[in-house]
Amino acid sequence: MSFRVAVERALRGVPAFTRARTEAILEIAYLTMAVDEKLQDEEIEAFSIIAAILLGKRDPSSDEPGLEGDALRGWLDRFAIALDRASLHERLEAAVRSLGGDQAAREASYRVACLMAMSDLDAHDREFEFDLDLIAALELEQDVADRIADELNAALIDEPN
Repeated sequence: MSFRVAVERALRGVPAFTRARTEAILEIAYLTMAVDEKLQDEEIEAFSIIAAILLGKRDPSSDEPGLEGDALRGWLDRFAIALDRASLHERLEAAVRSLGGDQAAREASYRVACLMAMSDLDAHDREFEFDLDLIAALELEQDVADRIADELNAALIDEPN
């Protein structure tokens, strides 16, 4: 199973959100992949797939798996502006505030962040620390975070949920 298909399965139940909430979710996804201070090709590919799905820009008849070219670079450039270790947590907090009290958006943010972390199959201490910070910032109960992680693992290894 391709990673694109796994991501589609993992995001199948995620509802549509307002543009502002979708952008906040995508910023959280970007921050997750940037926390180790390098962007891997696998992470960029995953981001393009996730962004296309969340933005609703995917043409089901297209063979293209996600955002491409200028559209993808535009999103990456937008989120890369003024990003450093000091600002990362401030930006996370601002993105979470943009979600408001929308529990579905908070859970979707965690789901997308986990997908980003899993995309390069290379865990770092900073990613683990960021995961803990993200759970706290999103005010998710640990059992909710665990359930989401279990659902993602099932989707990625082609097991029924």
